[in-house]
Amino acid sequence: MKIALVFKSEKVDEKFVSNIKEQIVSRGHQIVDANPEVVIFIGGDGTFLKAVHQFVDNLNNVKFIGLCTGHLGFFFDYAQNDIELLLQDLEKQNYKAVDLHLLKAQVGKQEFYAVNEIRIESPFHSLISEVYVNDEYLETFRGNGLVVCSSIGSTAYNKSLSGAVVSPTVETLQLSEIAPINNVIYSSLHSSLVLDKNSKITLKTKTDNILIGYDQLVSDSHPACSVEFSLSDKKVSLLFKSDYSYIKLLNSKFIGKK
Repeated sequence: MKIALVFKSEKVDEKFVSNIKEQIVSRGHQIVDANPEVVIFIGGDGTFLKAVHQFVDNLNNVKFIGLCTGHLGFFFDYAQNDIELLLQDLEKQNYKAVDLHLLKAQVGKQEFYAVNEIRIESPFHSLISEVYVNDEYLETFRGNGLVVCSSIGSTAYNKSLSGAVVSPTVETLQLSEIAPINNVIYSSLHSSLVLDKNSKITLKTKTDNILIGYDQLVSDSHPACSVEFSLSDKKVSLLFKSDYSYIKLLNSKFIGKK
């Protein structure tokens, strides 16, 4: 198996990574930097996002599996000392694969992809944007920004905005507002809007110097423009233990009680 390792060197001990590399090679696998079959990401959820963006042009040919050394670890269930178990499960194909469509935002010919969410924000002035769903006018939004998330991303920034938590097996787009202005003059839906996977959301901004954030990345500032959101054809194959349960995951990460 061709295996790539993705980690943040400043956060993961060098000896720990060296031990993982030794175990991979001793089992007859090859460690590569390009065109892997499997990517093992080591760290926290941010490391998974980093791994996806690193191999975004090769997603159809690679599977992702994580070893958690961070705090939350929403994208994986193998603990820091589970490397032997992880490799055994890979070799025996004893895992549960969850396929996730990436979000896509298009601004002219420029495309942005994200696992969790894509944000349109105006850091210096209120964002003013017309909102269209499937080319039908919904509202004119005024506030700090707008977030479009995927189902798996519904537990990220979207959740902090009181958006709905959606099972990753139900493919959706969800639109949530960041600090909307609501008064007798200006008003908006003031609630998250969940749409089916074939829907398209278009934001026609009226504000200059907007920023487009996609996962942990941020674009250069843009003038007023039209941004079109949809689920892309790009998919991430994310591997969990064979007994993976989304409900148990929600309980362990957000509630922590029996």
